[in-house]
Amino acid sequence: MAKIWKSSLSTRFKQRLFAATVESVLLYGCEAWAVTSKLAKELDGCYTRLWGAMRNVHWKQHMTNKELHGDLPKLSDKIRERRTRFAGHCYRSKTEPVSKLVHWIPKHGKRKQGRPALTYVDILRQDTGLESTDMVTAMQDRKIWRAITVQFTVRGQHSI
Repeated sequence: MAKIWKSSLSTRFKQRLFAATVESVLLYGCEAWAVTSKLAKELDGCYTRLWGAMRNVHWKQHMTNKELHGDLPKLSDKIRERRTRFAGHCYRSKTEPVSKLVHWIPKHGKRKQGRPALTYVDILRQDTGLESTDMVTAMQDRKIWRAITVQFTVRGQHSI
């Protein structure tokens, strides 16, 4: 891809190519990821480095993320938006077994000592700021869930 990034093609074309190739591979399956804050920071850094390479910006130029990305949201926000959108979609498809798994919380067994690993439901609660019962109610209404989903990335800005 280095030849393409360094070519004289228009920036708009390079951004669209970046979204179609690099970003789609980087975000493959992210709807099911339970992303920790450390992993989100690493993904955001990787995305910034790749975006800088596409824009032919060397790290020694000390460009801020705002200057580099413009109005594009962080990669972790894109992941959050995709995850919540997917969870709502899965919950509303009542004929599929996944609709019961989206908000499933085990009622038996014990977690190990120490800080428990985050589950998918825990991540959704963090993303939305809603408790389980409120989240289920919001997922049932597509308009409410869409409003919750798009708060992470403003429509029109995350699409290149």
